Amino acid sequence: METVFIEARWEGTPNLTKVKEYCTQNNIKKLAVFSSVQFVDLELFSKELEGIEVLITKAKRTHYKGQILGCDSYHDSFKEDIIGEADAVLYVGDGKFHYNALLLSMAYNKCDKELIVYDPTTDVLSTHSSSEVMHILKRIKGRILKLLTSNKVGILVSNKPGQCHRQMALKLKDKLETDGKKVFIFVDNTFDFKHCEDYNFIDIWINTACPRIGQDDDWGVPMLNVREALDPEKFLEMLD
Repeated sequence: METVFIEARWEGTPNLTKVKEYCTQNNIKKLAVFSSVQFVDLELFSKELEGIEVLITKAKRTHYKGQILGCDSYHDSFKEDIIGEADAVLYVGDGKFHYNALLLSMAYNKCDKELIVYDPTTDVLSTHSSSEVMHILKRIKGRILKLLTSNKVGILVSNKPGQCHRQMALKLKDKLETDGKKVFIFVDNTFDFKHCEDYNFIDIWINTACPRIGQDDDWGVPMLNVREALDPEKFLEMLD
């Protein structure tokens, strides 16, 4: 079956005048710039921000340079560390989902640089910092520690295209069983996490689908992403 991806572009044109004024007032000379696919237009951004050095990279799973996905929320999501080189970070887009991914990525890297968010649909500029998501990283650290002391682990595998990571689940299963844990794999198209409570013998659940499932939300059951589960010691050191 053929799959067709159709981009839903915003019909307007972002006006970054407020961003440029803010950068001038705060002596920001280098900006790491990101945007969702609805708004990404690097030529326009560079023109609108003339006089400011615009730094661009590519996320590992995106089609365009400068584009960010909601799952680009780890320390190594981007090909180059332009955030470390920049004076501040700019996200052009609406909603919180994508810029929270940037904040999580920055928090993993212990980067406390300012994130400027400009929403072209409302012409509103706001500023944020990685401190806003530190409670999420603390929760993740607690879940890693819980995994290390758990006896029975449930691994969730989605069969949705783009979300299905069976081999990663099997790799984790082998690792956990080598560590002496009993592992159960649950496969479905759509997960209702309330049903996890029906399996009350499971000590902790591991998510192999979108990483934001294991980051953003508290599902009422302990949930950890597969990346942390595969290398818990590395992530504990990173989150220390």
